[in-house]
Amino acid sequence: MTGKAAGDADFAVVGAGLAGLRTATALADAGASVTVFEARDRVGGRVWSTAAPGRSATQPPMTLDLGAQWVGPGQSEMRRLITQHGLQVVPTAVPGRTIWALNRQVTLARAALPPMPPQALADLLAGGARLALMSWQVLTHAPWQARRATQWDQITAADWIRRYIRTPEGRACARMLIRADAAIEPDETSLLGLLFDLRSVGGARNLARAEMFRLPGGTHELARRLSEQVRGRIRLADPVRAISQDSAGVTVESDGCALRCRRVAVCLPPPLAHEIRYTPALPQQRARLLASRPMGAAVKFHAIYARPFWRDRGLSGQALSSSGTVCLTYDNSPDDGTGRGALVGLVVADQARRLSALDPSRQEQEILGSLGGLLGLDAQSPDSLVIQDWCREVWTRGCYAAHFPPGVWTSYGGAFSQPCRRIHWAGTETSTAWHGYMEGALRSAARVAREMLQADAVKAGRP
Repeated sequence: MTGKAAGDADFAVVGAGLAGLRTATALADAGASVTVFEARDRVGGRVWSTAAPGRSATQPPMTLDLGAQWVGPGQSEMRRLITQHGLQVVPTAVPGRTIWALNRQVTLARAALPPMPPQALADLLAGGARLALMSWQVLTHAPWQARRATQWDQITAADWIRRYIRTPEGRACARMLIRADAAIEPDETSLLGLLFDLRSVGGARNLARAEMFRLPGGTHELARRLSEQVRGRIRLADPVRAISQDSAGVTVESDGCALRCRRVAVCLPPPLAHEIRYTPALPQQRARLLASRPMGAAVKFHAIYARPFWRDRGLSGQALSSSGTVCLTYDNSPDDGTGRGALVGLVVADQARRLSALDPSRQEQEILGSLGGLLGLDAQSPDSLVIQDWCREVWTRGCYAAHFPPGVWTSYGGAFSQPCRRIHWAGTETSTAWHGYMEGALRSAARVAREMLQADAVKAGRP
């Protein structure tokens, strides 16, 4: 730090993603002064949109979501924020058949069910139904208290798939769906972690509809609008290095200043929150929880074409693959009268880690080659290709979110969202509802702002 003081504030917020910004606006709306620290030179965190390159002077801009993008039913805080700011959503789905690449065979079918032999499909559906029933035994506020929590936390999702899904086709599809939904390999999360994630979204029906809508103007507009509400209170490009607390308050030390406040909300992914120096040291459970939750791995890309050629073949642009570089794609074409086509896609888990180790030109070759295998030669020649490698983002360390490896929930779950005296914890990784989603980030912000305001009210003897 520079040693330059930033003065005082009622509260500090570390991180200007959706959770941090929503926490800050809630505190400011309650009449408190707040300072937000953000390591990047922009707000939004894992929410980030940019304009597509190569636009002519006569074309309207096309917004590309490089980070979190989709909204679905049940995501009430997201829909409330969208409505509050007068923004619109459009359906994600496009008419046409879905491409399923299972066991290296490409088949066209409906999006609802994978094209598999009847026995394999029955096997997969029975496994999904079994997981859904098991998830309802998990209390979202205390997963470690489930009757079989210890057993479920000792095995991985991959272990469970090997034991209970008996057909090779069913197993391959189950592994693919976990990769697509969480950007992790099935052997990276405990079964309890998988059940908690499923329970937190309200069940399989909500999970299947979580990507029903998108904002044509980009989700970063939400972050921008929130930042406007706390304009002048955000310190960009100023990462926090240390947080010290005592009986009277908290000192937040960044590269640029030291700020004294009553309480602080840390709204960062667990690996980044773990790297902050805390004085006194955090309780053991909290420290180990932060250290034990790695991030998923995702590389997101947008391929822009003169037209959506796949529609001519009766395809929706949606593809799912159990092997190869690209795991899933969607049609992201704008309805702006230009006729342009856009595919958005994701490389996830081990494939994302492998891709991230390559130089940009090799990344582009890998993605285009994989797209060609799914959608044909036309897919290999976009007008432009925009790649966002979240594995290389130093202030995120991956996407979509942090997960729970075996043993973490039952060992350290009690510290999941509990404050450490004057330090409070927000972010989608601390949410019991829609964990890992933008909705989870907003819900965590509502909780933590309420915690901070009520804690001071109780101390002051106010009702």
